[in-house]
Amino acid sequence: MIDLHTHSTFSDGSLTPTELVEAAKAIGLTAVAVTDHDTVDGLPEALAAGERLGIRVVPGVELNLEHERVTMDMLGYFLGGRPSAELKAELAELRAYRDERNGRILERLAALGYPLEPDALAAAAENGAVGRPHIGEALVRRGYAGSITEAFERFLRRGAPAWVDRRRLSLVHTDTAGLAHIVRDAARLGMAGIECYYPLHDEATVAQCLALAEKYALVPTGGSDFHGSVKPNAHLGVGSGGLPLPDELLANLECLAVDDLRR
Repeated sequence: MIDLHTHSTFSDGSLTPTELVEAAKAIGLTAVAVTDHDTVDGLPEALAAGERLGIRVVPGVELNLEHERVTMDMLGYFLGGRPSAELKAELAELRAYRDERNGRILERLAALGYPLEPDALAAAAENGAVGRPHIGEALVRRGYAGSITEAFERFLRRGAPAWVDRRRLSLVHTDTAGLAHIVRDAARLGMAGIECYYPLHDEATVAQCLALAEKYALVPTGGSDFHGSVKPNAHLGVGSGGLPLPDELLANLECLAVDDLRR
């Protein structure tokens, strides 16, 4: 079993990269991809933990995209902790916006009567990248919420009073025709795969994604979108239908990556 979509404390997960890899090892996963939002800073720690524990760590990243007012996410793999200068620049911009976003969230919380000091967030993040889980942890510490889950539900989830949307990159109606249109455009721009096995996908959505993968010669992938306690219903190694994610998803993706390197 594998998992190609997980997050650590370097973005908005509740486990450090080491803890994340340890958790994957503990449940018997053979490989786990660390795909933090907008950053690759946690990859060296994750890769070191994987080498120490004897579990394959796939270095990745997740970027937020927008296309014709439709929001989506793009997963990148096999970065090796050494992104190109162009990607580094984009990630730096996204991290700068994350800092701005955190400030706006704090402003909204203060206006609601729940002030937090920025220093408290830095302490929660152990001076790493600050994300909503750290804000949630600070809310719990101040007694404003009973748990991080409650903090998200009351203040930090999409649509909640302190919610601030993320900045998204541009990809250059999410109905069936609209999804096909987006996948076609993305494939023409170089997208190599599509996440077919996602926990929130029902059988019809999985079938639709697999059909699009076949039509546009894309590699089907899958992952849990694990965030730890922030998303307690997402479990490592579990994809659509509550089923484990098979090893061949990574094997097919890796074959594609090797072919790209040979071109």
